Amino acid sequence: MSLSWSVPELMQFREEGMSFHEEVVLPLELFRADPEIRSVAPVDVKGVVEFSKRSLTFHLQLAGKIVLPCAVTLEDVDYPFQINTAETFLLSAGNENEIEGDFVHRVEDEQIDLIPYLVEAILVEKPMRVVSEKARAESHLSGNGWTLVNEETSKQQIDPRLEKLKKFFDD
Repeated sequence: MSLSWSVPELMQFREEGMSFHEEVVLPLELFRADPEIRSVAPVDVKGVVEFSKRSLTFHLQLAGKIVLPCAVTLEDVDYPFQINTAETFLLSAGNENEIEGDFVHRVEDEQIDLIPYLVEAILVEKPMRVVSEKARAESHLSGNGWTLVNEETSKQQIDPRLEKLKKFFDD
């Protein structure tokens, strides 16, 4: 079963409700908007559909893992995620502002496909940067012309450009 349904197919579950639990493989090319994402493990998707007169709301729980580059060493870092989100689809062609405060989507061609919304939720929740455990464990990283410093070390160091000013006040 994929995460795509026709509206009549979904309406069969209007009385008793509908829930689903799927493992979805999202191809890496869906994440081309963010080149930092190096790979995506299969995503565990649990969902419940809430039916109303004019809309369908999918309450989703996503769990999975993406691989991102370490901000210090550029090595691969596994970043597990758990996301709760809701996506609302309007059934009737009315005013989208009828449901205030929510982002709503129009149903196109009587089909609802959740895959683009899963990708969007993962991209939104992706952190700006991650640091590997190896980089955190190494207290003194350095390279050609640079040294990684923490807050404590940076407070103790004097900017080399201001070093000569220190001598000025000693006289």
